[in-house]
Amino acid sequence: MSMNSSPPPLPPGFVAEMDKRLGTEWPELRDALDATANRAVRLHRVSSKNDPGQFLPIPAAIAKHLGPAVPWTTDAFYISQDAPLGKLVYHELGAYYLQEPSAMAVVEALAPRPGERVLDLCAAPGGKTTAIGRRMQSTAFGVEGLLVANEIHQTRVRILGQNLERLGVAALVTNESPDRLATAWQNQFDAILVDAPCSGEGMFRKDPDARLEWSVDSVTACALRQRDILQSAVRMLRKGGRLVYSTCTFNPEENEQTIAWLRDNFDMTLLPLPTWPGWDEARPDWADGNPDLANARRLWPYRGRGEGHFVALLQKEGSVDSGSVTTDGISTRKGVASGAARLSARETHEWTAWLRETTRGADLPEAWQNPRLVGNALFTDQTGALPLDGLRVLRPGVCIATRKGVRFEPHHQWAMSVQSVDPINPLANAAYSLNAAETCQFITGQALPQTGATKSSYVWVHLNGLPAGWAKQVPGRVNNLYPKGLRRVDLLPE
Repeated sequence: MSMNSSPPPLPPGFVAEMDKRLGTEWPELRDALDATANRAVRLHRVSSKNDPGQFLPIPAAIAKHLGPAVPWTTDAFYISQDAPLGKLVYHELGAYYLQEPSAMAVVEALAPRPGERVLDLCAAPGGKTTAIGRRMQSTAFGVEGLLVANEIHQTRVRILGQNLERLGVAALVTNESPDRLATAWQNQFDAILVDAPCSGEGMFRKDPDARLEWSVDSVTACALRQRDILQSAVRMLRKGGRLVYSTCTFNPEENEQTIAWLRDNFDMTLLPLPTWPGWDEARPDWADGNPDLANARRLWPYRGRGEGHFVALLQKEGSVDSGSVTTDGISTRKGVASGAARLSARETHEWTAWLRETTRGADLPEAWQNPRLVGNALFTDQTGALPLDGLRVLRPGVCIATRKGVRFEPHHQWAMSVQSVDPINPLANAAYSLNAAETCQFITGQALPQTGATKSSYVWVHLNGLPAGWAKQVPGRVNNLYPKGLRRVDLLPE
């Protein structure tokens, strides 16, 4: 559909249902769904706060496009419809994530903390996972705890992996069904997010195709699938653990009625959420009438500045299960990625020598000195000792390097996983600084200015501390190692 054409009409079944539910408020929702959707951006590597020890300051090229703050989260701002943030070079460096503003409330509800074990069960495309990673202070030198991002669809899990890489979030990434994960990972997580696949009514003005795909039958089918996913999530949650359930739809069958079913069939308590500006309490009268359903929250686009959303926070009853827990809540159970192996003694010696040469002798943690080998790729181990045998694992952690014959080559994900404000930046002594215009050229694959190097070495390319990738300087030239599949020719410096 072109930008100037009208959206498809609202589905008659949806109109009838919302007219019945909302009564005199239905015209307000109808008109809101024909209005323009809101745009927003969540800062990631940069911050509006004065916190030089963790995040970088906002470059002026970004700051000039930021509008009012999104009131239910931090470091997020509304932007205009024509703000070119998706085309700025800073987008490719993971400085921020373009995200629908209502969706930002979901991680606020989950409130992940450093040191916890957190699972994002339906994670693609990665907006919420990367927000969790930021809250857990995810760096190349260890998420403080364990972050697992799962996506069942093969195409979408690769998009998830790409976004985690771009924003530098270290996570275990799996491509599995929730029930298979639940069989392997019972009682493992302190917090689980189920951002459930749904009928998408809340996206009717942002995504006109959602109107065409909607049907009464799809609502029922989604509700049944959501219950299957939630059953698996409860099995993986520890006693005392938190579960956040969210959808981007309006209908009670997928929202209040699903939460009432979950509460009644499992030992789950519905906890109150903040009264965020523009959000309403959920509707007990649209389910079983139990007043605790009002603890969940709804955003109606005629009341709040965002798209339609539903969020509920629940806690698994009982004291924290410590049966397999040691210091900092990390499970003692053993498990490595399927197909993963350790380097041999000879390979470890070669690896250690290469790593010290590449980082100019930086002091590196054990996870980097003794990585996991999957095929020809070397990864840090972000598995948290979860049993992974038989599961489809896209990435067990940060890919540091690939082995090519008898030599190693640094991987792009390693470059993107650090920035100059990390507590320990292993690449600070091997850095190659560019300005914004030069970084745009670097991402197109162009060669870099010579440095006068007298011997070959890898250099970490960055823009004022924001990671861009790798290059290799050799006498007389600097070779661009930016991955060909990620190169863009349409980026702007400001």
